[in-house]
Amino acid sequence: MTTRKITIFTLALTLSMLAVTAAWAENCETIRFQRGHSSAAIEGVVPPDSALCYQITTAAGQTADIAISGVNMMFSIDGVTDAQDKYRFTTEKKTYRITVSQLMRSVTNEPFTLTIAIE
Repeated sequence: MTTRKITIFTLALTLSMLAVTAAWAENCETIRFQRGHSSAAIEGVVPPDSALCYQITTAAGQTADIAISGVNMMFSIDGVTDAQDKYRFTTEKKTYRITVSQLMRSVTNEPFTLTIAIE
């Protein structure tokens, strides 16, 4: 009986994680550069206890420069880096997910500008 409960719990946990991941992916805003441009600036506001998700698709061997300005703001790039205010890396051919959030949770909304340049 205990093995069955563990199996059911594990299955339920796995399915809930997949549902959260799918919902997260749907909420990512895709960043596209204007024709002829290799950079973009995104302005926004992050509420307390929340994060915003952006995604960008790159080719292999490009250089990505990502920076965020604003008080108490940071970004993370899934599988690349966490809690940065600026970061440079060489890209792979893939879609990168960038999460923008407050560094230290505040009680107010925090405005930011996220700058992305790919060359």
